[in-house]
Amino acid sequence: MLGSMANADMVSFFADPNSTTNGTPTGVSLNGTVEYSYTSGSVGQVVFSMTNTTSSSIGGFLTGMVFNIDSIDSGASATLSSTSDSDFKDTGAEAANPFGTYDAGAALKSNWTGGGNPSKGIGVGISSVFTFTVNASDAASLSAMSFLGEGDDIALRFRGLNNDGSDKLQVTTEDPALNVVPLPTSVWAGGAMLGLGLGLRRLRK
Repeated sequence: MLGSMANADMVSFFADPNSTTNGTPTGVSLNGTVEYSYTSGSVGQVVFSMTNTTSSSIGGFLTGMVFNIDSIDSGASATLSSTSDSDFKDTGAEAANPFGTYDAGAALKSNWTGGGNPSKGIGVGISSVFTFTVNASDAASLSAMSFLGEGDDIALRFRGLNNDGSDKLQVTTEDPALNVVPLPTSVWAGGAMLGLGLGLRRLRK
C-alpha cells in the first residue's frame, strides 16, 4: 500500500475547444483529473474524475470517454472496475472517429459514438469518477501523463446539446478559460504614451 501511494500522481485536464470536429466550437466544456497509482507486478490503477462544466444555455451530456495507454507493452490494457455512474460501461478498445482507435474507456452502452439516449450521460454541472485496472508489463513505470500524452490520448463525446447538436473533442492541460489573447504591441504602446501624457499633465497642473 505504501508503495502504491508513493507512486501515485495526478494531472488536471480540460476539454480542448480547438480540437472540435465541428466547423465551429459548440462551447461544451469539461474539467477533469487523471490519477495513476502502481499496485504490484504488472498491475496499476488509473482514476478519471470529470465534471461537465458546459453552460446550461448550451446543455448537453458527456456520453463517452476513451483513452490510450502510453506503454512499451503493445498488449497493455485497462478495464473499468468501478464508476459513480452505472450507465457507463467498459468499452475495451474502441474506435473514436475521426481521432482513431483507443485502448480503453467508458461510454453509454459501451459505445463512444452512440450509446442511445444521451440524457443518461453526465449532464451540466455533474461530476463522475471512473476507475480502471491497468495491466501492462511496465505498470511500475507508468504515470498519469501516460494516459494523457499531448492531450490526444483522451477523446470525449458530447451529445444532446440544446440545439440537438453534438461534439467530439480531445483534451489539453491548459485551462481554456485562462487563455487570454494578448493585445497588439501598438495598443500597449498607445496606452503607455497615454499614461505618460496624463502624468505630464498632472505635473504641469
